[in-house]
Amino acid sequence: MELHYARLWFSFALRDDVSDPYAFFVGRTEFEDAFRRALSCKRGDCQGCTALARCAFPATFGQQIAKDPEAVRRHQKPPLPFIFRFPVLPPLPNAGAACELTLTLVGSAVQHFAVYLAAVRFLIEARRGTVTAVQAESPGGARSVVAGQDHPELPLLGSLDPDMAGPLSTETLSLRFLTPLKLVQDGRLLKNYTFAHLARSLMRRISSLAYHYEGAEPDLDYRWLSRCSEDVRTLASDCRFVSWNGRPAGIVGVSRFQGDLEPFHLLLQLGVATHLGKGAPFGFGSYRLEH
Repeated sequence: MELHYARLWFSFALRDDVSDPYAFFVGRTEFEDAFRRALSCKRGDCQGCTALARCAFPATFGQQIAKDPEAVRRHQKPPLPFIFRFPVLPPLPNAGAACELTLTLVGSAVQHFAVYLAAVRFLIEARRGTVTAVQAESPGGARSVVAGQDHPELPLLGSLDPDMAGPLSTETLSLRFLTPLKLVQDGRLLKNYTFAHLARSLMRRISSLAYHYEGAEPDLDYRWLSRCSEDVRTLASDCRFVSWNGRPAGIVGVSRFQGDLEPFHLLLQLGVATHLGKGAPFGFGSYRLEH
């Protein structure tokens, strides 16, 4: 299964005290506004725009449904082609604090790198931050400085090197959710989850990203994997449902699973890059694999 992506690291310092530790967990509307600003676009929507065919905005936010009915059945609405990792800010006083956020661009989204770069700068500045460096990650974890805003050759990470997680156990594995996981079932956020919930959500998300932004149909036996996921059991879990600023946020904590995990290794590793669940493009559902 092919899935290529670029990861950018933005280092910045807070100019003033910011009281909300979750201030950088922005939503779609705010990033859309920053993206339009980066494009010098003053329109409220794309209807009737003569630049539509060559514009980065519809390519990023349009989420056009596929024309192939079978693809629509398998992949449904395209996900957004980017993933943020936002920092939780340190306690007050935090003026001058050094922070980092990362932005992962999937497949064809890399072509619009310059617009993303400007939009993220606007986003950080709106949160009273000053960008101090932008770096691109290479396979193996090394970083190189991104010098300009034109079209540098960004190193690509991929399916065979997704975060350099190393060999995973075929029988037991732990997942630690670093930011709240929002899994929705029957219109409600789940308060707990099974491995089958995770596996099915990963299959949907990663296969859809690969199809819409890589132009590749993943070679996955969805029914077989779904059945196998039911046999993986939870050995232990300290997961809990949390709220941020008084609003339901999702599930955090660590769960340890046991079963035949080998068929899910690639999906689990790619999920570290793509995140999982509702709000995944905006920092939610970030997890780490632990042995």
